[in-house]
Amino acid sequence: MNKFSRSLLLLACIVLAAFALTSCSTLSGSGNTESASTTVSISGNGTIYLKADIVTFSINVNETEQTTAEAQQAANKKMTAILEILRKFNIEDDKISTTALNFSTEYYWDNGKQVKVGESVSQTVYVTMEDIDAFPVLSDELGTKLNGISFYNVRFDSSKKAAATAQARELAYKNALEKAELYAKSAGLQVVRPITINEGYSSFATANYKSADIMMMAEAAAAPEPTYGTQTPTGLLSASIDVNVVFELK
Repeated sequence: MNKFSRSLLLLACIVLAAFALTSCSTLSGSGNTESASTTVSISGNGTIYLKADIVTFSINVNETEQTTAEAQQAANKKMTAILEILRKFNIEDDKISTTALNFSTEYYWDNGKQVKVGESVSQTVYVTMEDIDAFPVLSDELGTKLNGISFYNVRFDSSKKAAATAQARELAYKNALEKAELYAKSAGLQVVRPITINEGYSSFATANYKSADIMMMAEAAAAPEPTYGTQTPTGLLSASIDVNVVFELK
């Protein structure tokens, strides 16, 4: 056998030996693969109820006169009276914001012909009132002392909703954990740890009060006999959180 043939034979032996070692290594390690962990996916909910301590609402004035200047004066006069009432109830200027101020020409149609009615000026303010107990009295005063105003978008809210939402989040996780522990116990296992936590739907439900009902009762309060005060039941507000948690079991 010449030198070249011996070299080829040696190379072939090295390749075969390497293949044999790799095969043996693969076979010996095949029995050490860890089994997949057991998991359970659970949804939980947490809801906190609380009382309203803030009320927000909008007030609109809309005046139509022959000229814009006349309409503006009429609107300004009425808005000044509104602001005086609001300040009487200790509502600070930073709790009152103008959300709309409009100038327009009003028309109506008569047998297909456009007829001018006059010039209109309207203004809308958005109000946040922190003394919620005084709100019914404020409603009565607006309804009895002013005509031709729109009082709407009344909404009861809470200054504690951030804290309530955090509490609801804790309750949602605890609710999911309790469920997971029940499933684990039934299967003869134990909860080890959460693997993933996904927050789903979250909401803070506020109570709304129909403006039509408030205006109706305010008008009743203005009647000579009998007189009724505005009633504003707020109900309960709620902060709600849904969460989905995957727990590892053993």
